[in-house]
Amino acid sequence: MNRNVLFKFFDPVTLAGDQIRGECFIRITQEIPKAQIVLTFQTKMYSKIIDKKQIPYDQSNPQMIPEKLVERAQRIQVTLDSPFRQPKQTQKKYELNGDIMYRVIRHYGTHESFVYTQELYTGQVKPGDYKFQFSVPTQYNMSSSFSYKSEDGLKQAKCGYKVTLRVDLPDEASTLMMESADVFINGRTASECEQFRQCEGNIVQFLCLNRGTVELSLKINKNNFIPGEQLQIEYTLDNTRSQRSISRVEARLINKLTFIDDDEMERVVENVKVFQQNLGGVNSGQKLERQNALLEIPKYLRATIKTNIIRNQYFLQMEAIADAFLTWLSVPVVCQIPINIQESQLPQKINLEGWNFLPIMNVSVNAFSNLTVQQSFVPT
Repeated sequence: MNRNVLFKFFDPVTLAGDQIRGECFIRITQEIPKAQIVLTFQTKMYSKIIDKKQIPYDQSNPQMIPEKLVERAQRIQVTLDSPFRQPKQTQKKYELNGDIMYRVIRHYGTHESFVYTQELYTGQVKPGDYKFQFSVPTQYNMSSSFSYKSEDGLKQAKCGYKVTLRVDLPDEASTLMMESADVFINGRTASECEQFRQCEGNIVQFLCLNRGTVELSLKINKNNFIPGEQLQIEYTLDNTRSQRSISRVEARLINKLTFIDDDEMERVVENVKVFQQNLGGVNSGQKLERQNALLEIPKYLRATIKTNIIRNQYFLQMEAIADAFLTWLSVPVVCQIPINIQESQLPQKINLEGWNFLPIMNVSVNAFSNLTVQQSFVPT
């Protein structure tokens, strides 16, 4: 981090459509006859999947694959591949690890990258510490901040936002200093979301004998949560029309992550159970009505996001289980409700000890101009 440029954001996370408000602190160590200070707000969104498929390879005939297409360093595609503009020489089509040859196949999902630019100050600057407030507009339909990378690095996705401050020397056509900081956004969600589900199924026994019907209903009081928050549920389990017991009820949270490439091909990257909590069952002929339970949402969860290239979804499921000897349910009795996980960040702390601010550049910026829209580029 450049200690001569610091950012402070008034809100750890900004709601899409609201202003990103904050302050920027600059330390100038030399007199500049003419400087141009520019602040930009940039967005970037992409998904990337790299498949490596083993293919036949004959060491005695290395010319079967052109050398320029082969990468001999392990994991090179993880570190260098990008869905955006890059030198063509990094786009190796094959990877050789020892005696094994892999063909590398890339699946990119890309989105336009927007850059909003505002010129803050042009003129002479003397040595000293300066600060100014800024207010950056965001779009109402922006998605939540999101970042994912698989353990092997072959699957990655990002929906990111950042502000960059740059001090240019226009007479020399050069940049004196530049520093960026990530900003975090929460996408807006629909005001009316599903909060109640009800389902039923038949209990059967050996030789498919019908032993009655069980009914399960699930209700939550809201759909939006932050990591670490407790989720309160209310459920009713009606076993009055059954001759067999329900041994337990399983409450679980499912996370499904899907990437969509530029050919609109959907690939499920993860479909995992985040957590599970077992609740008590009920005997035959009995009913558990309006039972309450608390489920703690893990603190490490990424935000919900739904775009044309990334979908990160969460589903609260509750299932009645009948697993006594030779007893089962004819169809799964599962209530499922989608929930929204919001981006969460701790309040920012910065150390300004030793900074002595001069008044000349205590300016406030409230208007950004949309100067450029950069179309993302996918290398071939």
